[in-house]
Amino acid sequence: MRLLIGQTGAPTAVVNASLHGFLEAADGHPVLALRGGPDALVSGAFTEVTRADVPVAVTRRGGSWLGAGRRAVTVADLDAALDSLDRHQVDGVSLIGGNGTMALLHALGERAAERGRPLLTVGIPKTVDNDLVGVDHSPGYASAARYLTRIVPDLARDHAAMAGVEPVRIVETLGRSVGWLALAATWHGDDPAHAPHLVLLPEVPFDTTVFLDRVADALAAHGRAFVVVSEGAAPELTDEPFEAANHTRILLGGVCRVLARTVGARLGVAARGEVLGMAQRSAASLASETDRREAAEVGRRAARLLVEGVGGVMVGLHRRPGDSYDVGYDPVPLAEVAGRTRAVPEQWRTTHPTELDSFHRWLEPLLG
Repeated sequence: MRLLIGQTGAPTAVVNASLHGFLEAADGHPVLALRGGPDALVSGAFTEVTRADVPVAVTRRGGSWLGAGRRAVTVADLDAALDSLDRHQVDGVSLIGGNGTMALLHALGERAAERGRPLLTVGIPKTVDNDLVGVDHSPGYASAARYLTRIVPDLARDHAAMAGVEPVRIVETLGRSVGWLALAATWHGDDPAHAPHLVLLPEVPFDTTVFLDRVADALAAHGRAFVVVSEGAAPELTDEPFEAANHTRILLGGVCRVLARTVGARLGVAARGEVLGMAQRSAASLASETDRREAAEVGRRAARLLVEGVGGVMVGLHRRPGDSYDVGYDPVPLAEVAGRTRAVPEQWRTTHPTELDSFHRWLEPLLG
């Protein structure tokens, strides 16, 4: 059996562990790598790869050995990709990625079936946004969350020291349409005095008056206001392309700075907007060991499924009931995952960090 492994979308701090796990489990079967995301899939830029090419040391680095990228794929692109797979005699394809990747993989399998071409497809979950359905959490998210739980409390302590000069600080996380990372940034361990006073999520409609009232309340109560905002929490305030096809346009962030200017103009106090940016997804030095272990395992499971002749699925990741943290990896049909977004559930859709104790308990085992 001849296999192909690739990645689309952006890297994470642990994505190389998924590649290493795949190659480990595929040992004995020839594997090709597409290096360069969906463009390489369409152009047929495949190269042979072995586990020796991706040693364990690579799994502890950020970025992506496979490369990455995004593309709004057409039917003509799918046909070109299938022609390339035919030329290279590929029997099974695994792609590492999020809901857009799973949509691409599902479309590739469906198009192959229409052409009467047998092709096994297995998705490997990966996204820092944590917006994949079919999983309790996605590999990549826990490491980005861990970064935030280490960095944001220190930013809050820094802010407390500088409150006389800078009464309001607004910290912006990734999350174009979901608030999972902003929620992670509310974790404060055993230091509630430096927890955020307000968190803004895309799932909770933004209201400028309510926002300013909450900031004013925090100033009155604490002498400062420390706010966490997801980059997509108030899309009407920026011209960022949140709805761009397949996320093919770059997001630069900046809603925190718009909000800081609004605070300054309306409340008459100094405010800073702080964009944390790509460090959230790339800081391998702060990656979660739990995340790295699970990322490797979903890669192994994907290779095993292909070798066993199973296709049309994504490797799942499910938290098992019980007092101790444990997960299972039952596969999920790609049709149930492709293009769908998993929003923050209702019980955690709040702007009040003090109401998130159950979320923090859910998050803590992932931090490693």
